[in-house]
Amino acid sequence: MKTRSKVITGIVIGLVVIGGGAGLAMGLAPADEATVLTEEVQVRDVDVTVAASGTVSPSQEFGLQFPGAATATLDSLGVAVGDTVAAGAVLATISTGALDSAVSASLAQVAAARSSIANAETSADTARQGISAADQAITAAELAIENITDQYPSASYPLENEALTLLNAQKQKVTAEASLETSRRQLEAYYPLKASAEASLRSAQAGLASAQINLANATMIAPVAGTIVAIASQMGEPVGTTSVGVNGTSGFIVIAALDTFVVEADFAESDVVGIADGQSVTLEFDAIPGETREGKVSSVDSYGTVDPTGGSITTYGVTISVPNAPNGLRAGMTAQASITTEEALGVVSAPVTAILDGPEGYVALVQAADGSVDTVSVEIGIRGGYYVEITSGLSAGDRVVTGSDGTLPPATSGFGGPPEEVREND
Repeated sequence: MKTRSKVITGIVIGLVVIGGGAGLAMGLAPADEATVLTEEVQVRDVDVTVAASGTVSPSQEFGLQFPGAATATLDSLGVAVGDTVAAGAVLATISTGALDSAVSASLAQVAAARSSIANAETSADTARQGISAADQAITAAELAIENITDQYPSASYPLENEALTLLNAQKQKVTAEASLETSRRQLEAYYPLKASAEASLRSAQAGLASAQINLANATMIAPVAGTIVAIASQMGEPVGTTSVGVNGTSGFIVIAALDTFVVEADFAESDVVGIADGQSVTLEFDAIPGETREGKVSSVDSYGTVDPTGGSITTYGVTISVPNAPNGLRAGMTAQASITTEEALGVVSAPVTAILDGPEGYVALVQAADGSVDTVSVEIGIRGGYYVEITSGLSAGDRVVTGSDGTLPPATSGFGGPPEEVREND
């Protein structure tokens, strides 16, 4: 039997939004009485789930390119599109004449730089020896001048050519001082000379390493086991570049691991705040209905992407693993990803449409056994899609008003939306 409830004076039922879920009761009353929809407050699990569409991609995808592709000449090609290869397999090679010459030139540059360093060291040794010899010459000249001026030892005086001897000693000191200055400048020049030579050596060694890597890369090796999904050119054609795949991977050869997949989905900024690595994700595939998989978040982009059409929507890319991929799953297919970001188990809950935003907080309209309706202040916890956790104000078994006369009021009356279906309680 349908129940009938009369609304007490002062309660404007028109502000209540129609509610959802099981256990709704709709009253039937005469034309002069208001009819209300109610639902029982129950203990249930409440969760917040965010969802987004995504694209299935290979778990690994590589674009491989030869060095100097614009001028390279293809020497061998051992695979075709669709071939599966093991990690380390030789895929193709290019002619190495120019690469060998680059390695030889780099080796010569390294040798020249090392020779410059050795020459700088030799110059420094010569300067140090010159400084030492000049110091000794200056000391000897000063001693001779002192002996002459002091007439020491006295047994040697008077000297026949004292003035000439003094002049020669003074000249020797001047010459030694000039040699000392020259050697010091030579030693000072050594430090920037050595630094320049060492910088040249580092540059030459980097060039050699690059040339050796290019020579090694003249043989293209599969970095992972996978499937050849694209080849830019064939024997006799210029070595080119192709771009394929969900992510536009480019290279002479593109290889992908097609036995394991990930889903790459863009979540709105308001949803991504609750997403973290390792969270479980429910995956459904548009092309394979009924094949649901439980994946995990493997990464979340640090930077968002703004709507390129000029809108204000910012989204963040989330990569999700796909365990035990269903038969028939292919790269490029569309997947639906759902992630539970908050959850409260076994809590008192009410329909979101039964909770109103009052002037002093949230309130609910509670129907008593006699059909009268009272306004009750409530405190809430997790807000789910259809139900909200009640932390105080309501108890299991209370009946809350979710609508009146079957008419939906403005959406601003509460913070929830209508359920997918409305059912009546007997």
